[in-house]
Amino acid sequence: MPRPPADQQRLGVALLRVSTEKQFQEGESIEAQRRKVEFVAKRQHIDIVSFFVEHYSGRKTDRRTLDDMFAFLEANKDVSFVLVGDIDRLTRGGTEIYLALKRRLYEMGVELIDTTGIIQPSRNRLEHLGVEYSWAVESPSHYAEIFMAEKARAEASDILTRTIGEQIQLTRQGYQVRPPNYGYQNVKITTEDGKKKTIMEPHPEQASFIRRIFQLRAEGKTTDEQIAQHVNAMGYKSRVRRVFDPVTRKVVGMTKQTKMTAKQVQRLVRKPIYCGIRLEAWNNGVPVEAPIEPLVSVHLFNAANRGEVVVSKQSDGSPKVSYNSVKYKNHKHNPEFLLRHVVLCPVCGKPFLASRSKSKSGKYHGYYHCSRGHKHRGYAKAEFEGTVANYLVSLQAKPGFLGLFREVVRDVWIQKNRARFEAQRTVEDQIQLLQTKQASVIDKLAICSSPIVLKRLENEVEEIEAAIEEARKAAPNSQINEADIDRFFQIAKMRMEHPEQAILNAVAKPEIERDWGFIFETPPSIEEIQNGTPQLTLLYRFNRDFPMDERQMVAHTSLHWNTFECYLAEIISQFPGLNLGDR
Repeated sequence: MPRPPADQQRLGVALLRVSTEKQFQEGESIEAQRRKVEFVAKRQHIDIVSFFVEHYSGRKTDRRTLDDMFAFLEANKDVSFVLVGDIDRLTRGGTEIYLALKRRLYEMGVELIDTTGIIQPSRNRLEHLGVEYSWAVESPSHYAEIFMAEKARAEASDILTRTIGEQIQLTRQGYQVRPPNYGYQNVKITTEDGKKKTIMEPHPEQASFIRRIFQLRAEGKTTDEQIAQHVNAMGYKSRVRRVFDPVTRKVVGMTKQTKMTAKQVQRLVRKPIYCGIRLEAWNNGVPVEAPIEPLVSVHLFNAANRGEVVVSKQSDGSPKVSYNSVKYKNHKHNPEFLLRHVVLCPVCGKPFLASRSKSKSGKYHGYYHCSRGHKHRGYAKAEFEGTVANYLVSLQAKPGFLGLFREVVRDVWIQKNRARFEAQRTVEDQIQLLQTKQASVIDKLAICSSPIVLKRLENEVEEIEAAIEEARKAAPNSQINEADIDRFFQIAKMRMEHPEQAILNAVAKPEIERDWGFIFETPPSIEEIQNGTPQLTLLYRFNRDFPMDERQMVAHTSLHWNTFECYLAEIISQFPGLNLGDR
């Protein structure tokens, strides 16, 4: 991508981003980034015509400020540079997102510059021959950029791991890490170890509404609708919350206060926190006693819930929360046993059967089993699905793999289709000439009055149309195009970052069969999964077996290109609704 000549005005824009208020105030503040960017722009004689400021996470892909910047660049073709403080200010989404953003800038004729000097200008490796192809243009800092992009993603993951991990620990100890439940307010206390932690205490006004709801529901003389009306008559109003601008994170308004409804009554009475029991997903659903003052007693809580939710104590004195038992009915389309459609029995090679059985305690337990002409093979549902999940987790994409393999596929695709493209251009030129000739004959038809000449002209139009159709049939066709490659790797990214989620969260047989076929060349048996020996598709084999060596990947992709091209085209056809604009 050539730079503007030295005597031509060099115009650029700057992208400044912070994701938290702490960053805004400290070392990575917007002003600090602005000073760095302005210094580099001055040194490189670049005039910054616009600053795009973003208060948003770099891990996200739906960034409005980034969209605004690309729209600005599209409208202002004379802008040739985008300046950022560092690669992590552009994105923390990892290699794939970074390379996609940089490629988009390259296609617009815009160069990306960072103030740390990591990113180097691209160069044409065929410049000495006087030719240029997109696959031959690369930056000397390509691998350094990939490293920094992955480092930025890993740093974001580390930060979240530390902060969320600490919040999970506090939650498991019964402390508050979120806004308070209605009826409470958050207060800071100092614990015995000298640390400040957050607990909830009854709100002086809201607590009375919660107590009254439980009292009326326990009496059983009024409907939930009447309870809501009664509480509203007492003066209930919902909380007022601040509304933040999604880009600037500034307060742009406040929510309106609303009245209590019957659905809210039903939702509030089911929360064990009001009798002092915290039940959180972060504690794996295990109830703990919270260090707070309960608004209602356990007896009143149970009476208000009428058996739908019951709080009691276990033999060791720890709290227990029970919900209505669910009766299960076995049927062949049961969505709870979708793995039976795709995992095979290791003996007969047929898909497993699945069912639930009721134990003496009254609980239902799920099993995958098969006994078609052989000794019974059975696996507990949790064990079976845990084995599959653990193997799928092991198939996660290596850091940087998808970005590198995408470049490999694009390079091989260009090599394989170069002759096809040249033939395609020749045919298109011929079709264009025929269409021009046809248009000229049609113009003559419009002004011709001789029946004989008119007939000849009509025949000539038909002959030209037949020639156009023949040319179109002769045009070489590729199963895939460059947009298909981008779409395929978007699908791959969604499924290789957390391969177990797409499989275990499937809701129907066609969905799990589609996602299973993306990973496995042939359906594996449970023993193959246990041994780690299933037949994987080319994409997953490359991720598992090959080092991050571009030459090896190019060689093997070229060798298996026909198989991979068919596989890629099939996957694209199975995901017709994917929106590339969501990247």
